[in-house]
Amino acid sequence: MIGILYRFFCFLGTHLPLPVSYFIARRIAELRYIFLPSLRRIMRENMKVVLKYREKIYGEKFDYSLLKEKVKQTYYYFAKYMVDFFNLPKWERKDVERKVKVENISYLDEALSYGNGVIVLTAHLGNWELAGVVTSLLGYKINAIAIPYRGPSITRIYKKRREEKGVKVILTGENPKKILKALKSNEIVAILGDRLFTEKGMEVEFMGRKTYFPRGPATLAVKTKAKFLPGFLVMEGNSYRLFFGKIIEVPENMEEKEKIRYLVEKGAKEIEKNVLLYPEQWLNFSPMWD
Repeated sequence: MIGILYRFFCFLGTHLPLPVSYFIARRIAELRYIFLPSLRRIMRENMKVVLKYREKIYGEKFDYSLLKEKVKQTYYYFAKYMVDFFNLPKWERKDVERKVKVENISYLDEALSYGNGVIVLTAHLGNWELAGVVTSLLGYKINAIAIPYRGPSITRIYKKRREEKGVKVILTGENPKKILKALKSNEIVAILGDRLFTEKGMEVEFMGRKTYFPRGPATLAVKTKAKFLPGFLVMEGNSYRLFFGKIIEVPENMEEKEKIRYLVEKGAKEIEKNVLLYPEQWLNFSPMWD
């Protein structure tokens, strides 16, 4: 079923006008919302935690009609994300200049100036796939750490789409020397940091709750002395916003374990801050809390 859905989105993204593709994808999103109640419950529980914490931080009153609206919007944003992903072969530098507002890329340039490579911490927020492609089209050498998908054919589709636009893909489980080589070549390594995949996580506070976040990105930064900073791409109507945060510097007087914890905690706060700003674009379809 999943494989058929991916191939269908692939067809939409490459053969139909974008507005038509978006329209069809939204209708599919509505069907997924209605007929996959277990998935809807996961999204509802995740969103409830986010919105209740948002009420505490920003004073935006929580109610269940808002919760329902935000969950539905998440499905629509995911549909747009899918169409945009499969439309990636059409993207060129001129599309970046026309559709993407780029902010604080000087932070990325500063990080690269140290010569030890850069780890960009991102999340399942907005369109992380497009973030890598846009960064590549802007002239940066970027590598994306990715997990293999449920079937080899889907993995090949995703890998091909990324690499066609200059994003080198390193699958989890592959030789880690590929990551080290990229950093030694002073390239960017982008890693999703808002969900556990293959490792035991580190407990941090996220949305006011104890949450397990991956320690891999922080460990890699500490071990290799690569600079560590957040970066995200969010959707704003028919355009996009790519932005980076400041380098997260680690106090030198800390022990190695303390440095790793420091980066995991600071990274979690950066993700939290941006999920609170764009809760309906947090496309995390896995349960975050028990």
